Amino acid sequence: RVIPDNAAFRSLMSELGVIFAPNILSPAATRGFAGFNFSVEMGLTTVNSKNNANTNSAGNPGDSPTHWYWRAAESVDANAFADNNISNPAAISRIESGLPPSLAPTVSIMVRKGLWLPVPSFELGAGVTHLIGSSMFAGVATAKLALHEGFQDFPLPAFAVRGSASHVFGGQGFHMTSIGLDGSISKHFGIASTFNMTPYLGYQLLWIIADSEVLDATPDIDSFGSSMAGATNPYQLVQCSGQDCNSVFTFIDQADIVRHRIFAGVRINFYLVSLLVDYSYVMAGATSDVGSITGNPTKDESGAQHKISFALSLDY
Repeated sequence: RVIPDNAAFRSLMSELGVIFAPNILSPAATRGFAGFNFSVEMGLTTVNSKNNANTNSAGNPGDSPTHWYWRAAESVDANAFADNNISNPAAISRIESGLPPSLAPTVSIMVRKGLWLPVPSFELGAGVTHLIGSSMFAGVATAKLALHEGFQDFPLPAFAVRGSASHVFGGQGFHMTSIGLDGSISKHFGIASTFNMTPYLGYQLLWIIADSEVLDATPDIDSFGSSMAGATNPYQLVQCSGQDCNSVFTFIDQADIVRHRIFAGVRINFYLVSLLVDYSYVMAGATSDVGSITGNPTKDESGAQHKISFALSLDY
């Protein structure tokens, strides 16, 4: 029978949720109630593709190579797991060679608009993010409220709070939504009466909500028992028997995954064009789901992640 690796699923969703979390790429100050911004953004997020996600009896991460939580990637040779080949060094090497690279590139298109209502210094944003090399996209929405816009001739920075959300489309076998709440400060400086530079920094609390669809562990076997023996189709089904007929499963519903993100960046503006770059550090996952049907906690054992983002934007 199928035994879902719930710890690996939780850790995988945690790192994937960070990849699809909306980029910051914005100082604390808004663009004003008449302002409009269009930007093209590029992000590079690290993943820990060779990390494990299983816990031994002492409560520490295990070292079994079968627990790579990125092994679900399509690039991994699934045949290497068959017939207990995992004990074969050649099979392990074949699996590791298919694990994703350590950098996940994304491209985003974002539109942001300043509004007067419901309160001054309010800004809404919307866009889409694509994980390059995959079929996955995410719809993105943001809302920012600048509690203080700052003064150019006074050393008091702007301060803002922002909420953001993204939902992934095109993921096979799962649903995932990332929700963020952050606070940031920034300060505007003029350079040679020509350029404007605005450094910013802040902290974000990130919630990742993920659950699985119904999955079939043996998609090449007909679970209804109808034999297609003799078919000429190279993808023909074979008749199931015994435990092969009961291969449909789901991962357990788990508590929300929580990640902590620290970020810093700078915006350089000339006339209508701005260049932005920022760096984010996302602390390693640590939250556990204590509602497991087994009675044992399912821990998020994702590693720390780094993200570098760039944007070229037009401001009106």
